[in-house]
Amino acid sequence: MRIYYYREKGGIPLIRNSHNLPNVGNPDANKNYYSFERNPGAEFGDHILNTAAICNSSASHTYGNVLSVVEKYILDLFPKNLFKTITASTTLANRQVTHLPKQLQKKEMPMMVLVPRIMFGQDDNRFLAHTLINSRITDTHNLWGEGSLIPLAKDSRKKVYVHGHYNRAVMYVDIILTFNTYAEQISYMSYIHNMIPVGHNQFIRAPLELYIPDEFCELLGHVAKVPVKENGSVYNYLNYLNSIWYHPITYKLKGGSNSDEFFMYYIADIDALFQDPQAGAGVKDGQIRRAFDITFTVRCEFNTIGYFALNSPTFEKPIQVNTDQNKVIETIFSDNINLQDFDLPVGWSVLGWPIFKLGPKENKVSIDNILNESLRRVIDYHLEFGIPMERFIQIQFRENGEVLHNESYYIDWKHRDIVLTNPDPHRTYRLIITVSHEYINNLVKQLYGLE
Repeated sequence: MRIYYYREKGGIPLIRNSHNLPNVGNPDANKNYYSFERNPGAEFGDHILNTAAICNSSASHTYGNVLSVVEKYILDLFPKNLFKTITASTTLANRQVTHLPKQLQKKEMPMMVLVPRIMFGQDDNRFLAHTLINSRITDTHNLWGEGSLIPLAKDSRKKVYVHGHYNRAVMYVDIILTFNTYAEQISYMSYIHNMIPVGHNQFIRAPLELYIPDEFCELLGHVAKVPVKENGSVYNYLNYLNSIWYHPITYKLKGGSNSDEFFMYYIADIDALFQDPQAGAGVKDGQIRRAFDITFTVRCEFNTIGYFALNSPTFEKPIQVNTDQNKVIETIFSDNINLQDFDLPVGWSVLGWPIFKLGPKENKVSIDNILNESLRRVIDYHLEFGIPMERFIQIQFRENGEVLHNESYYIDWKHRDIVLTNPDPHRTYRLIITVSHEYINNLVKQLYGLE
């Protein structure tokens, strides 16, 4: 029973029973003129209405994101450009992989293959297992106290609240390194034991981008009366999300997916444990052996969100948002973005840092979705009179966290396309776009005669 202390006239402290005191977190009592009466449904909880919209997150995106981070971390442990073939399986394995799959044995070596295995549930020695914050013990969604729902976004003016159900996820990544000769295998077995903390926990501090399902974004936009798209642009909606969310919201440009995708960018400490490597005997090819494997497993444990809960007084009954769970696992690499590192001139700010991936035979992606009408008008004006775009907009191009030079891409401003000269469908690209709002506003006023 909850007890409340407060003072009445004369400063004498009195004790009141929580069952007779109405408050935001306790709807057990109703106000009746100048007195309070007990809610008849308080004993059974019938008076507490769950008016949240529940939407499952995309676990495939989450594990694919972590898989990409682990791949980059392991590659950085070895000499640069050592592996000629690098592939991450997007098909989850149901048992440990201890040798190179036959379909990959003809690829160029040295080779690195990553195969994920996911452990669901509360076992496998995970942190906070079988506790209220991580395990579903009751059929209620706790919005306060020691519950599992974490506040993610809040708009007090429109009474929109977003929470996320805490998950402690565990994934094993089986690593297969394949070399041409036995001598290479011996050398890199020694290298692994000397350069990698085998058998000891290692924290990989890395950013992750949690996919927010399209259907949840549409519902949130409907409740907040901010449509996801206006005039073919997500500019206003993206600004709204970043104004109410506790974490930065990023956007994925339309590539092969051909859909608007939003992500919550957050920093995670991935608890990684490298297990003992094993050396294979090689593949017999006539009288000789080749394709000598080194296999080991990395256990990864990290925080994520299992489902989203959207609360709004406009909901009259609970809503279960159906999402498309049939999407392919996509390995998106999230690089470190610290906006404090950008020394911008006065009047400049970061417009956004969208990501994109290109499918096979694709070499361009449109940036028109993230531009508003003012930016489009200013771009057209500069094209018409041959004025350099660098006066009001600049774009930094990154590939898996590394800055690319101008010869790797060019911008088709007329069609608002980023065109890559040699794209890699296995890499994640990111644009960091900065604009001069002062220049844009002054030019728009001049063009429309608003001064």
